[in-house]
Amino acid sequence: MNFKIMSVVFKKEIKDMFRDKKTIILGILIPLLIFPILYGFMGKSMEDSQKKVQKNLKIAIKDDGNSSFKDYIKSQGNITIIESQDLKKDTQDGKIYAGIEIPKDFDDSIKNDKQVELKIIYDDASQNSSMAMDIIKSMADTYSKGVVKERLIKMGVDESILTPMVIKEDIVAKEKTNVGRMILSMMLPLFLIIYSISSPMAAATDLGAGEKERGTLEPLLTTKASRMNLLFGKFFAITLMGLIGTIASITGLLISFKTSPSLFGGDASVVFPAKTLIIIAALTIFVTMIFGALELSVSIYARSFKEAQTYLSPLSIVGMAAAFSTYLIDVKDISPVYLNIPIVNISIVLKEIINGIYNPMHIILTFVWSGVYITISILFARYMFSKEEVIFRT
Repeated sequence: MNFKIMSVVFKKEIKDMFRDKKTIILGILIPLLIFPILYGFMGKSMEDSQKKVQKNLKIAIKDDGNSSFKDYIKSQGNITIIESQDLKKDTQDGKIYAGIEIPKDFDDSIKNDKQVELKIIYDDASQNSSMAMDIIKSMADTYSKGVVKERLIKMGVDESILTPMVIKEDIVAKEKTNVGRMILSMMLPLFLIIYSISSPMAAATDLGAGEKERGTLEPLLTTKASRMNLLFGKFFAITLMGLIGTIASITGLLISFKTSPSLFGGDASVVFPAKTLIIIAALTIFVTMIFGALELSVSIYARSFKEAQTYLSPLSIVGMAAAFSTYLIDVKDISPVYLNIPIVNISIVLKEIINGIYNPMHIILTFVWSGVYITISILFARYMFSKEEVIFRT
């Protein structure tokens, strides 16, 4: 293989891809902007909804006995009591967020140390109504604790009798649990794998089946470049485009993580050390190379651009299935079997290092297997390039 010729092919393919504005728009700008825009709207919508309910909790109360609980609710801030003849209908119609039915004998039951049933009517299909339900339950819980305290004082009993045990937490983790890091450990491996599969797909389809359709593949085969030079030139070009797309997508995700922290557990203070970023980058490159070679092989086999897209679509599902299989796995209790399964092992190591766990055996085993999978993928692509009936398949 002539590296000089291969580099010429590589540069030629990169130039061709970047001449097309669609490559920049679809491969870089959209992946970079889609998550900040998407999560920005979601975060703003959620924040506005929460503020709307918390600032003006519209509820209706049915209380024939003018109970003390009704007075307690009225004394809370940001409460708007609305008259309603039908609590269920007005809740369903959105006129009120929730309705409260208080028994007529509420105060008498409380004074006589009896249990009272309080009914809260809400619509679980409405986010505002569900939030109102949580707020009302919190008020009722606070009121109940006050009643219990008064009953115990009246009986001359120390209120601590209700809590015979006090839990003292002693966390053994090396560092304080970071909610943002925990959520990233679930999301980042999934997104990295999906993007590493999908990002090189467009380039692979264009450099294989696309060349066939345009009739530019045959002239390319008549040049001094051998098929292996063409293969590796195209392969590295696809890998580079895949990495650019993946980096753009993950950058967009991290921007969303910082700008809309409420969607990620409210914790945006995630900083990774250099060794974590290096391992993440290396594993991302490996996944991109594995699927880049497979996608180029399939693209060369396909008769047309459309046929190549049809064949390549299931690859994304395979990657998603592998990533989802580790979604809820505890990184401190992983079976060694998982480390021998393609893509699954990469997802597991990503979860580990994001959580600050560096298991040398797991990392080395995953890197070794990834090298094996890359070699197999390239050999398969080489086989497809060497078959006349595949390259000239029409």
